[in-house]
Amino acid sequence: MRIEATYPRTGEKPGLAWASAIALTFGLLFGSSNASAAPPPANTVIGNQASASYTDPSGVLQLATSNLVQTTIQQVGSFTLDGFNQPTTNIVNTSSGAAGTIIYAPHVLTNTGNGTDTFTIRVVDDNSRFSRVEVFADSSLNGKPTGPALCTATPTPCVISAQSVAGNNGVFQFLVAYTIPATATTPTTPYDTATITATPGTPALYTASNSSVVDKDQVNLTTLAAFSVTKSLGIPAVSAPGGGAWPSTPSSGPRSSSASCATTWTAGLTSSATCQYVVFTLNITNTGGAPGKFVLTDTLPGGYTYVGGSAVWSSFPGTALGDGAAGDPAGISYETSGNALTAVVNSLAPNVSQTISFVALVNSTAGSTNTSNIARYNSVDSPTATVTAPGTTDSTTNLVKYTVLAAYGVVLGANPSTVASANDTTAGITPNTTTSDTTTVSSAPAGGTIKFSQTAYNVGDATDTINLSVYNNTFPVGTTIGFFATDGATPMLDSNGDGIADTGPVAAGASTNFVVRVTLPAGVAVASGPYTAIIRGTSAGDSSKIEATRDTLTSVIGSLVDLTNSAAGTGIGSVGGGDLGPGPSPSPTTTVTTPAGQGAIFPLFIKNNDTAGPATQTYTLQASQSNSFPGNLPIGWSVKFVTSGAGCSGTGITTTTVAAGDAARDARRETREPRAETRDPRRETRDPRPETRCGKPDAHPEQTME
Repeated sequence: MRIEATYPRTGEKPGLAWASAIALTFGLLFGSSNASAAPPPANTVIGNQASASYTDPSGVLQLATSNLVQTTIQQVGSFTLDGFNQPTTNIVNTSSGAAGTIIYAPHVLTNTGNGTDTFTIRVVDDNSRFSRVEVFADSSLNGKPTGPALCTATPTPCVISAQSVAGNNGVFQFLVAYTIPATATTPTTPYDTATITATPGTPALYTASNSSVVDKDQVNLTTLAAFSVTKSLGIPAVSAPGGGAWPSTPSSGPRSSSASCATTWTAGLTSSATCQYVVFTLNITNTGGAPGKFVLTDTLPGGYTYVGGSAVWSSFPGTALGDGAAGDPAGISYETSGNALTAVVNSLAPNVSQTISFVALVNSTAGSTNTSNIARYNSVDSPTATVTAPGTTDSTTNLVKYTVLAAYGVVLGANPSTVASANDTTAGITPNTTTSDTTTVSSAPAGGTIKFSQTAYNVGDATDTINLSVYNNTFPVGTTIGFFATDGATPMLDSNGDGIADTGPVAAGASTNFVVRVTLPAGVAVASGPYTAIIRGTSAGDSSKIEATRDTLTSVIGSLVDLTNSAAGTGIGSVGGGDLGPGPSPSPTTTVTTPAGQGAIFPLFIKNNDTAGPATQTYTLQASQSNSFPGNLPIGWSVKFVTSGAGCSGTGITTTTVAAGDAARDARRETREPRAETRDPRRETRDPRPETRCGKPDAHPEQTME
């Protein structure tokens, strides 16, 4: 007798030629659909590989992979200057100064392309009135020159060539310094303007409209008050409210991990593992020739939360400014509304500098796009300004940015409950001992393949790639273990070039599914096991973030489907009649004696051992007097398969469906032949149970496989 699945799986039919038993699967592997959609950097190599599994003529499962096809991402250029991506005549900085002073105008060039490029920056004095024009880097992002001038010109142009800027929003922040001649008297507004032009070093990468960007600065001459303001991150020179210390203020670091950090100043407020604070300082200088009233507005972006009661004016160190209509020291008015603040200094003398400092919380939702901001002010005297009616504030400070460093985290597991704590391991190296961190397959045949479905979770706060590896395993020598996409056929590739198979990019809070495919050697002993493999996921962003899960095979069986005369079977191979496992029984396990011409019923049990396959399998029922199928029966014999309990008169069946891991009882056989004794022509079996003949009640009760 032969039982054959109508949807044969790899390893079930050892004699098939491989070409007729495989299906090739192709696919580019970028990670799950939840992965970040950001374009890969220039020169990123993306691989494509196919695999094929088949059974060779010796019955051994084989896995073949195609050559690796690689695609290199080409560089695409784009950039902005002060937020513009094409030429304009817009004035981006309006400043005022007295004769003989130097005015600094801040600018930011952002490389929004996907690769590093060089840029030329050219500054032209439109009316040739400045006595000198210089360009300085502002690498400290505090509105002050960093190092010597990159170019100096009298007259202009002042040109910086081949300034390298990294792609993917890399920035070059710079200051243009305009010197007003000491002899200048007229005109006053504007005294002069300058044109700033930025052009890329590799024009072929850019569209025609983005091949250059132009904007302008304006400088006004005054004999009255003229203000300039810079903004910076750092510890101020004055004491914090109450005379205490300010929180440490790096230019980069983590975001807060808690959404409930304090947003009101208390003595000793400082950054912690869950709450990150920074201190902003606004430095105000009167570069004019007379005292004046100064007004400033500043609105923090969504990456920050203003800390109430934290502001201090340098004229009164250690004294908190009032955030409302009252409570300010003499000489200043200061009010806040949410993240917006307004300050009015009643009188600032020429060549005098003052500061206003305050604390902000870096929110748990802060990202690289919402921690940059500028303050706005009026560069000349504002005699009628109040905190409730500040008037025009059309001058801007330099751009200040706190760079958020990503926090990475990885969790592996097939059970979503393992993600609840964002870490289901001991020290992140080995799985915990609970069943929630173990994926179990009950059985697999020798030489067969087990597919463990797993999920990699990115529990960090930035897009990450998760490297996959086998930490250790107890599977027999000759076992192969690999990582595949959810189809179980497309290999997981090395998407980031570090030599390790990985998930590809996975967005923060997202997950991606994959398969751990384990192929057993053909010679592994039946009934051996259990076997276990520890699978690790390692963050590519932070290799100290490691997570593990466990894949276990309980037992090795003889085949993916087994046909027996009893629910439990009577032995393997030559032991106990060999009713279990592949191949026919070496001797009968069930014998029925019946008169010639009268049929007999043999109970049959079909066990679907293919727990890694479809939920159910449909099997074809056949009978033969030899091991060859299809085959013939002896002359005069007839066989009919019927469902359990139907008896000899039941309707014949040719197939039966069995759920994975279950058993169906029974495809019964009605056998008629002229001799007195009837035996199973393929799997001759002896059964110690009472014999059953057609026309009499079945002596065997219904049984199910455990």
